[in-house]
Amino acid sequence: MRVVPVLCAALAALRPLVAQDTAIVIHPESVGLHFTPPELPGAVVSEAVRFYNAPTTTRLAGRVRIAAGSLWQGDVAIRNGPVMVGGRIVGSVLVLNGNARLDSTAAITGELLVIGGTIQGARDSVHGGVRAYTEPLPYRLVGDTLVHAPDLWRRLSLSARYVFGRGESRSSLVLATGGTYNRVEGLPIVAGPSVDLTLGPRVRLRGSAAGVFRTARSINRECCDLGYSVRAEIRVGDRRSVALALRAFDLVTPIEDWGLRANEVGWEAFLVRRDYRDYYRNNGTAARLTWQAEMPLTLAVELRHEHQTSAIARDPWSVSRTSLQWRPNPPIDVGNYVTIAPSLTLDTRNDRDQPSSGWLVRGTVDVSRSDDTRPAAGFPGTIRDSAALLGAYHFTRAFFDVRRYNRISAAGRLNFRLVLGGWVGGDPLPIHKRLSLGGPEPLPGYDFRQSACNGAISSTPFAGTSLAACDRVIAVQMEYRGHVSLRTRYNTEGGEGEGFGYVTRFLRGPDFVVFGDAGQGWMVGTGPGRLTSGRLPHLDSWLADLGLGVDWGGFGLYVAKAVTVGQPLRVTARLEHRF
Repeated sequence: MRVVPVLCAALAALRPLVAQDTAIVIHPESVGLHFTPPELPGAVVSEAVRFYNAPTTTRLAGRVRIAAGSLWQGDVAIRNGPVMVGGRIVGSVLVLNGNARLDSTAAITGELLVIGGTIQGARDSVHGGVRAYTEPLPYRLVGDTLVHAPDLWRRLSLSARYVFGRGESRSSLVLATGGTYNRVEGLPIVAGPSVDLTLGPRVRLRGSAAGVFRTARSINRECCDLGYSVRAEIRVGDRRSVALALRAFDLVTPIEDWGLRANEVGWEAFLVRRDYRDYYRNNGTAARLTWQAEMPLTLAVELRHEHQTSAIARDPWSVSRTSLQWRPNPPIDVGNYVTIAPSLTLDTRNDRDQPSSGWLVRGTVDVSRSDDTRPAAGFPGTIRDSAALLGAYHFTRAFFDVRRYNRISAAGRLNFRLVLGGWVGGDPLPIHKRLSLGGPEPLPGYDFRQSACNGAISSTPFAGTSLAACDRVIAVQMEYRGHVSLRTRYNTEGGEGEGFGYVTRFLRGPDFVVFGDAGQGWMVGTGPGRLTSGRLPHLDSWLADLGLGVDWGGFGLYVAKAVTVGQPLRVTARLEHRF
């Protein structure tokens, strides 16, 4: 029975820093203590609560649109937006935990205050002033009255940041965990400055420079103990912004990062000495151009020049199973790669943490070439002709992740996910761009990399690696979620209700989950065991599982059983929602 352990952390007493208004807040992908002057001052919280509860304020929830040519009289508060304003509002507007978009025809005679979101569009259409705070406001409803309810869980973080300056421009010094605890780096720790400057109307400059210390070994003369990440971005515009980002990096990069979340992989490695990812060292430069076409749609294209080399598994410490050896990290096809990568993101979800409606679509296409690739020794020719990598080598790889969230009753949600990725054209994929299926995500009823196309791999360099070797994968996931409320009243979209004090993950009550997953990985070609480029595997060859689970604010316990291949009943604990 394979279990991804649930995070259990305790905080010791902390001595306050000598800085005014210091608080502890969360950074989701970094675990630690994070000291920073809060983006949401207490005076703003009090002002928002008073405004919302005022008898003259009209209260709305969910997606709101004030159409062009319409007139709204009086103050209005919208929680769990977004709100799109195209008409005229005679009064002030408060948006809680949502974004505000101002069309060219919008007019607000009072003030616009956005908490837990951003403002896009012409700010000069607001006559009474504009303020925006990205930090969300945790709250609960007691009847129709809004009450500030700090989320204690979101005060856990393991990074330290001190911010200089307030308002439109600021700089900071950061000391934080830089990624996932793994068998190559141990715990990567980053430290360095960052800046966020306003250069002019609707023009911002953001930059950061961080060194990366890899704790799997102490600092010595080895090349890979230290890394770096330097980034600068200039962004122009509000509603349809355009951004140009430049970066230079020397990082350890995961080969497949679309299954389990990074924090789940890290805690599994740290606690029970099991690493669900493989890695390679990636050193290079990149330029990325991003266009916010509309509020939910972002288009981007990136140009990268990367020197990619193999990374060996070291022996970082773990809490348990210390007598076991770490799974070897496989070698890759070393070389200098130049990649052009167009991508898109469409996000219409009503809530990023607890979505009950909307789409999330992510897609990227990598068009890569190399003139000096050195194929890894020992990779079998039955999977790939390594001679194709010599000389002028090029390949195209695509990956798409499509999710749909549907609220079908007051407490019921029906969610779907489709993942499709792999080789599109050109020469065969390099080792570190290949794929697999199986394990806690997305097929928890099966063993790790149950479908990996690696049956022919037995040579010494790859022994024990469980290498992902498929050209393509497809996976379909479906789940029904019903909510079990611990409150007398509960809103599954906003996480508010009444009956308890603090809004924490546990006091929100659990979801019970019924789910099913299916998928397969395969090789492309005309030989035995391969499918031609335009075909999908027959449904009778797919792996599939069914299961039940309980999800308590992201902490989940799931039981899954494979239905197409004989497998034992598997129990999996998760630190995040399935998808």
